[in-house]
Amino acid sequence: MKVITVEVREDHLENLAQTRPLVALAELIWNALDAEATETRVEFVENELQGIDTIRIIDNGHGLHYEDSFLVFRNLGGSWKRKGKRTHERRRMLHGKYGKGRFRAFSLGNTVSWHSTYKDGSDVYRYHISGDAAKLGEFSVHNQRGKPQDTSSGMTVEIGQVSDGAGVLRGVKAMEDITNLFALYLRQYPDTRIVYDGIPLDPVNAEHRFTRYTLDPMVMEGGERVTAELDVVEWNLPGKRGVVLCDENGFMRINALPRLHFRGFSYTAYLKSEQVAILDREGLLETGELYPDLRQLLDAARAKLREHFTLREAEEAQDVIDFWKESSLYPYASAPRTPAEINEQRIFDIYATHLDRIFTDFSTVSLRTKRLVLRLIQELVHADPVRVASILDELITFPEEAEEKIMALAGIHPEETTTE
Repeated sequence: MKVITVEVREDHLENLAQTRPLVALAELIWNALDAEATETRVEFVENELQGIDTIRIIDNGHGLHYEDSFLVFRNLGGSWKRKGKRTHERRRMLHGKYGKGRFRAFSLGNTVSWHSTYKDGSDVYRYHISGDAAKLGEFSVHNQRGKPQDTSSGMTVEIGQVSDGAGVLRGVKAMEDITNLFALYLRQYPDTRIVYDGIPLDPVNAEHRFTRYTLDPMVMEGGERVTAELDVVEWNLPGKRGVVLCDENGFMRINALPRLHFRGFSYTAYLKSEQVAILDREGLLETGELYPDLRQLLDAARAKLREHFTLREAEEAQDVIDFWKESSLYPYASAPRTPAEINEQRIFDIYATHLDRIFTDFSTVSLRTKRLVLRLIQELVHADPVRVASILDELITFPEEAEEKIMALAGIHPEETTTE
């Protein structure tokens, strides 16, 4: 057995070992993908009390060569990945460059061991490295052995004495977060498989729609001309939303706007730019919109998302109206002839499709009930569209922009509706 001592200040290692559990686990998965693994499995071994006893990350990548382990584990920031942007054989984009993932593993548990199986020519070797949080920065390398029974290469990272906070890594929310993190990568490399807690990540089937935009060039405060892309993924499952900042290759750096909500849509927007990686290296991403360059990027994302979801809402509304017409549910039997009839029908379309989006139960009621509700809405619109908007706003917070549009169609200015 040989001992490796890391050549870096101890307080820096302690900071790395206090990373949030999801970030730490994601780093270990990225390490597997950077080693050209086509399958990576994350397993949680339970104890008798159904808590987590052990976490394992198992991949079929190249493993780590015995001789390379001494350089890799001794020098923080000495990763081979800094020499290039792609893996050697599959030419995948590399995620890690600074060798921090192995230290962040200690935020998941007090003991970590790396079991490497690698090929050297026609020979296969196996060895393992172990570390303990009590001696952070010191690793034991156990002698390699040739000709193991399983000759396939790969790495297994095993984490023991798991911390209490690791419980957040399981469950529906954890699965959604991991899917968000690796969605773009798995889309780009469909031959890659990640199995998380027994369930394969499948972002493509979880997607409802994918749209990519090239944003207009932006000039930063320092005069740099910055380009960016915005990938908008609409999900089948409800409840997802937010703008994720990524480098130019789509690797997530931070969830910048987790509460940016567009009614009726479950989405993740990935803002990709080389400028994001630069701001991350400078430690500026955490400042949020206090930093002008970052605020400009996020403002551009917001504007494009407003445009995107306005169009998407119009598309979905038209689909609903077409269905009502095909099913003889639409209360207007003929095309409008006068400007007043045109406006009335437009106002009805806004009300009715909005209610259809808000009340999901509406789609499951009988055709007779739908016909009755739509007919009642038609009568209310014909009698007093502004009053209907007031009722809807009171009951379900009718969107302000929709209410303003209705008032404009009805020929009413906002000041005319005010009361003393």
